[in-house]
Amino acid sequence: MKLLVGYTADDRGAEAIELASALVSGTPEAALEIAIVLPATAPFNAVYPGGDHGYSSILSAQVDQWAEQALAMVPAGIGASVVARSVSSVAEGLIDLAQEHQADGIVLGGRKRHRAGFFLPGAIANALLHSSPVAVFMSSPPALKTLRNAHGKLTRLTAFVGDRPGAKDVIEQAARIATDSALPLRIATLVLPFDVQDPERDLEAHVQSTRAYLTELTGSMNLDVSIEVVVGRNLDEATAQLSWQPGDLALLGSARLATDRKLFIGPKAQRILGNLSVPMGVIPNPGSNS
Repeated sequence: MKLLVGYTADDRGAEAIELASALVSGTPEAALEIAIVLPATAPFNAVYPGGDHGYSSILSAQVDQWAEQALAMVPAGIGASVVARSVSSVAEGLIDLAQEHQADGIVLGGRKRHRAGFFLPGAIANALLHSSPVAVFMSSPPALKTLRNAHGKLTRLTAFVGDRPGAKDVIEQAARIATDSALPLRIATLVLPFDVQDPERDLEAHVQSTRAYLTELTGSMNLDVSIEVVVGRNLDEATAQLSWQPGDLALLGSARLATDRKLFIGPKAQRILGNLSVPMGVIPNPGSNS
């Protein structure tokens, strides 16, 4: 697996490298491309290390120092290089670099939780969550602590799905990631009272049919997974009922209105993300020809 890391020379950048390293660790051809994106007014376009050693004439000493610091954070056994690029838009610049370097995803550093307690993606993350052609992974400082409690190793992947046809696409992509990372896979579905016409009469039957559907679907895909169907009065309550362990990673799919091979997070998924206490990722629509 190869990931592009959106790096800034601060705690957030260090957290991005920490999360990215855990994501690629143990996968085939584990590699990180660490991106230092600069304002368009800064005439930088260089790769460190390697390439044209004359880059120092255009790459400032400060960026050179950031590159060395970033590479020093990458654990042994993971290939890494740094690219510095002037961009007019950070989000667009990260997308261009991810495609240029054929990365499987983009990793961003953590942000503090909103004062109401919810995780709140920043402007760059929000832009990527509505346009990226590759998966976007991110975390918050509290969520990253759960990874550290597992000594920086992922221990399980949880994929959030619904009971509609798009669930298969999300499960297939999650299964590929879980297989590459040698992780057990959990499928989680959140059920709310307004999912049925008459909750008192129909809710339990809906829960059972949802579980049966996911069991049949994953069985037809020859997947060994655990399935949890959780009921709550609202998304916050339902999400809170899921248990998490050190080293967990949560994965969500794009909204159905996302175009082929593009990521577009819907309001339900965004609300779930806001409640998660573990590192998280959102994957793009795989495309009709996948």
